[in-house]
Amino acid sequence: MNNNPNTSITVSLDLSLESRLKEVAKLNQKSKEQIIIEAVKNYLQQFPSEKTCYDLAQELGVIGRATDLPPDLSTNSDYFEQFGVS
Repeated sequence: MNNNPNTSITVSLDLSLESRLKEVAKLNQKSKEQIIIEAVKNYLQQFPSEKTCYDLAQELGVIGRATDLPPDLSTNSDYFEQFGVS
């Protein structure tokens, strides 16, 4: 069962395109709607989705790269003295 809400659109096709769509649907034993959905999905795959700063940092390999630091740096309050003081 698909829990994602669906939406519908109306598309006007010229006669030759609609005829070709029918042919391809029949050859693949699929509905015209299934062929159109597959075509849109395939087309949209060539455009990358927006990435977050975290995604980009992860791709660059800069997350977790600090070296030679104490293992308790984020939890030991001794390291927070004078933190944020100008």
